Amino acid sequence: MIITTAGRTTDIFIREAQVLAEQYHFPYVERKGVSVEQLKKRYHTDVLVVGKNRLNLSPQELQTDVFFHPNMAMVRAKRLLKGEGDPFIQATGLRSGMSYLDCTLGLASDAIIASIAVGPSGVVTGVEGSFPLYLLVKEGLQHYQSANAAINTAMKQIEVKHAMHLQFLQHTETNAYDVIYFDPMFEERIDTSDGIKGLRSRSITEAITEHTIAEAKRVARKRVVLKDHYKSKRFAEFGFEQQIRKTALFHYGVIDVY
Repeated sequence: MIITTAGRTTDIFIREAQVLAEQYHFPYVERKGVSVEQLKKRYHTDVLVVGKNRLNLSPQELQTDVFFHPNMAMVRAKRLLKGEGDPFIQATGLRSGMSYLDCTLGLASDAIIASIAVGPSGVVTGVEGSFPLYLLVKEGLQHYQSANAAINTAMKQIEVKHAMHLQFLQHTETNAYDVIYFDPMFEERIDTSDGIKGLRSRSITEAITEHTIAEAKRVARKRVVLKDHYKSKRFAEFGFEQQIRKTALFHYGVIDVY
């Protein structure tokens, strides 16, 4: 991967791109009016673009960018802050002061909601196996500025780890987190957006096995939760109690361990 700036940039963003390149040990390349597509062809790699209030990851083989943005999490977060319900919170049972481990962080939508639910006294950790997505989300959570201070605080509270989730679980103490969460790529496809296609191109799909769930049950103090397509066989295969949602294409499954 190489790191560069947006086409129209400032000294501030140039320095930010240079700092990221130094921190993560990737080359910094001056833009000099060259398009991102040309940079990808010239360097045969992904391009991370530093712009105003956001980072864009442009995968080498795609014309679609992946970027960090709270997106629908913002709508859910505002509802949650108003005291409205959220199916994810109902499934996880998260409340103030609890600890939460997201084993499939992705773009951190659920982790943001979890962080709001557990509040400043809680703990939220997200694990991401893909280094490009890890970098994108870690930096995005720290630097994205919304108009809502509570959401900004919640995003900054999330600790992002670069690791495969089974390995992370194996090296985590027993009863370390109240809730362990899995949101794997669905076996049944329900998405069509270009952004999701770009995300899939840089995701690392780590299989969820009996061993994975056994480790999650060891590490969890209260509950293990799985989000999956409503037709998924993983609910029954791994012993999750599937919570039926008649109008939703995805369901939550719960294993209580206390």
